[in-house]
Amino acid sequence: MNKNLSEVVAVYFPSYHPDALYEQWYSPGWSEWRLLEQMQPLFPGHEQPKLCTWGSFDESDPKWMEKQIDLAADHGITTFLFDWYWYNGQKFLHRALEDGFLKARNRHRLKFYIMWANHTWGVFPACRDVFRGPTGFERQIFGQALAYDKPLLEIRHSLEDLENATRYCIEHYMHEPNYLHVDGQPLFSFWHWPELEEGLGGEAGVRAGLDRMRTMTREAGFKGLHISANIANYEGPETHLCWWPSLTERMKRCGVDSVYGYNVARTPGFAALTNDRPLVPYDDVIQSHRDLFARCENRGLPFFPVATIGGCDNSPRWRRGETFPVDFRKLGYEPIVVGSTPEKFGQTVQAALDCIARADGPRHLLLNGWNEWTEGNYLLPDQWHGTGYLEALRKAVCR
Repeated sequence: MNKNLSEVVAVYFPSYHPDALYEQWYSPGWSEWRLLEQMQPLFPGHEQPKLCTWGSFDESDPKWMEKQIDLAADHGITTFLFDWYWYNGQKFLHRALEDGFLKARNRHRLKFYIMWANHTWGVFPACRDVFRGPTGFERQIFGQALAYDKPLLEIRHSLEDLENATRYCIEHYMHEPNYLHVDGQPLFSFWHWPELEEGLGGEAGVRAGLDRMRTMTREAGFKGLHISANIANYEGPETHLCWWPSLTERMKRCGVDSVYGYNVARTPGFAALTNDRPLVPYDDVIQSHRDLFARCENRGLPFFPVATIGGCDNSPRWRRGETFPVDFRKLGYEPIVVGSTPEKFGQTVQAALDCIARADGPRHLLLNGWNEWTEGNYLLPDQWHGTGYLEALRKAVCR
């Protein structure tokens, strides 16, 4: 592996297996594979539907997880970062990790850790016709998840819930031999910082909460807890390309140990996009990666850069029957990124490696994502590029 790298981390989005809540809301056996199978291209040259060459498999089956683990490890990936959903003790989309990965016979080939995807979950526009809840569908936006009529799972942070979530992770994950540690401390990450601050009453409340998490992990026999937080995906008056300039300093005051970028999709041309053809070239996304890396480096906390595979194409989640022109801003999703290829993804990886080479401390490369199919970010083989993206990754990181 590249001598500048400590870890190559692929984000794992566990929405491709049967889940009790999905079945309650939609139908037996429902998962986001259904959205992909129903998708049609919206314009000539639109690479949809995006389908895995393995078919729509059940990721909670250890045999399928073993196949994924081998493919990832054979192409230079060292770690899966599992999106983890916890709502005051209500687990969601946990079976890919607990029934699949942790029961896989070859799981020792990869390390893993947790990112608490601490945002409210709602109904995707494409699901409104099969949703079994109340109708009306007045859109509410919570983070980057859309809810219609009412949120289905609403995030509500409290010190008590933070303790309960930490206790669960210690008991079920952190003692596993392949849980990722940094300097002898388990690594735990948060996706959505504003929700954390709002729920815990500001910076002082967050610091008290993070201190309590570290105390609990020390009491469990660890040196402490390495806490990482997502620096991207925020919008506000200070935002530049989904990055909030003051956020790193606030996180440092709260006791965060490192920051990372979850993905990069927004480009400088966003404001000028029209509804007639809201398409963004992946070349612009590559430049946005470079711009963000320059802004996030050397701000007082270790920074883990991300290489985003497809940029963004979450049209499988849009309302069915949507056609151009489309008011994508009103829809609440990003415009569609086009022109991503394995070769260009290799350029994005190289930009991230260049950033890492300039860094001190732990050197982690994040990849978004391993299987974010309905957002257009995945490394698993598809009918458009096969294993081309994985080959580009291996070429870059295994020099």
